Amino acid sequence: MGEVGHSQDCQSYYAADDPRLFDFLDTREAIDYTAFEGLTITDIEPVVLPIFNENDPKENYLLYRVANTLHIDTQNSTVTKKLTFQEQQQLNERVIEENERILRNSDYFSGAMIVPHRVCGDQIELLTVVRDVWTLSPSASFSRAGGENTSDVGISESNLLGTGQSLAIGRFSNSDRSGVSASYGNDHLFGNHTELDISYSDNSDGHVKELSLERPFYSLNSSTAAGIYYLHETRIDEITNATETLNSFRTDIEKTEVYYGWSRGLINNTSRRWTVGLTDDTTSYYYIAATQIAPPIDRRLRYPWLSFESIEDQYWTARNVSQIGRQEDIRLGAYWFARAGYASDAWGSNENALIYHIRHQYTLSVGRHHLLQMTGGLNGRYNTDQNRAISNLLTLETRYNHFIDKNNRWHARLRIDVAHNIDQNEQLTSGGDDNLRGYPNDTQRGDQRVLFTVERRHFSDWHIFNLIRVGAATYIDFGRTRDTQTPGATNTVTLANVGAGLRFSSSKASQGRVVHVDIAAPLRNRRTVDRYQLLITGKSTF
Repeated sequence: MGEVGHSQDCQSYYAADDPRLFDFLDTREAIDYTAFEGLTITDIEPVVLPIFNENDPKENYLLYRVANTLHIDTQNSTVTKKLTFQEQQQLNERVIEENERILRNSDYFSGAMIVPHRVCGDQIELLTVVRDVWTLSPSASFSRAGGENTSDVGISESNLLGTGQSLAIGRFSNSDRSGVSASYGNDHLFGNHTELDISYSDNSDGHVKELSLERPFYSLNSSTAAGIYYLHETRIDEITNATETLNSFRTDIEKTEVYYGWSRGLINNTSRRWTVGLTDDTTSYYYIAATQIAPPIDRRLRYPWLSFESIEDQYWTARNVSQIGRQEDIRLGAYWFARAGYASDAWGSNENALIYHIRHQYTLSVGRHHLLQMTGGLNGRYNTDQNRAISNLLTLETRYNHFIDKNNRWHARLRIDVAHNIDQNEQLTSGGDDNLRGYPNDTQRGDQRVLFTVERRHFSDWHIFNLIRVGAATYIDFGRTRDTQTPGATNTVTLANVGAGLRFSSSKASQGRVVHVDIAAPLRNRRTVDRYQLLITGKSTF
């Protein structure tokens, strides 16, 4: 891995101009930090690699060189601000791995790793290596999914002047509404880990104003967190079933939340966090002319709450799971989250209720060929005056990945949702790009839903012009949503479809953007829907 340096007592490993730094996956797998555990870190040098590797003949073209020249590189200080360790501290392998995950979580890096530069006796020098992507993105997109058209035109910059700040403006149109929007984000306000996010949109049916200012639990060893959140949104909600509009009403939401959290940090490989907060959540509904069905009842919930979170420090860095050809950090082991609060009419609420949210996830890796993730969650509230649960949703989901080889996967997903005493606008639906892809959006609607999907995924080595990575999938979906809550609701049948599609992901643009091009054909109720559904959508995963 290394070579002897000029000094007899020093050994050199990687230099800032080492071509191996462009190969994040293989280079990082070759480094074993257990050999350096406890050494004193004397230097941390950021290395920001360009978008295109001009030493690679496949990327040494005039257009690519011009792109490198026009792109403003990430500032060294932006990289350094993300780190949780400093010079003169002793090297800890766990801390190194966590900081690599923090860096990779930034959507303006295509890869990140920390490598040894030089070791002299009991001292070590490190290189913090990141590779930039093209972050200035003029966009003009059109997609069709579930029989509905969506368009989006705008411009965004997720690494403004190399500082890690984001700015975006745009115009959008979908099946529900159209409008213009603007947003700004800063993950390192005041030079530390304080995050600021502001967004505003002026829509055809209302507006959205949103602000978040928080200092989160930035690492597993963070001791405190605090934040404030504000949202004001007005919109028109249309309740549809396939092509039929069942109801329409205006919704006005205003929500404010503040919180403070504390933790003893990472103890026995687990980080446990407690948080207290106060929430004021008001939702009002208004009739729209010609509406025949009453909208839901207005609701105001003002309540203090307490939450607990537990995270195990187990991660697996893999490739070709939900992204194409990129490092992916998969959290293993157990994750718990529970939050409970009590709303009282004495504090301005319009009901006395216990409000709760519980989530558990367990992820297990068996060898290098099997990945199983099981998730369960319950949220809603319990009205203590009426002694009944309201707006309750129980979700159980299992995802399984079988790794055939480095390019081929089997993926299966089973999801069960059960709702109780929900409003019409809270109903579960099936059909469209997220489930039952052979049917239009909202083909079925109700309070109980079962979905099952099996996919054969292929992550190809095809890298078009060293810009676009390509994948493919064939699949079969089964599912049913039924309404047991509405008197006289029509009973539904289990639907199924088969389909195939291509996946496209840019290796030189922000991560987490995968374009899906699918064609899916229904296997049941074929006389009531189109013979096939063509879906072109943008998603965050494969």
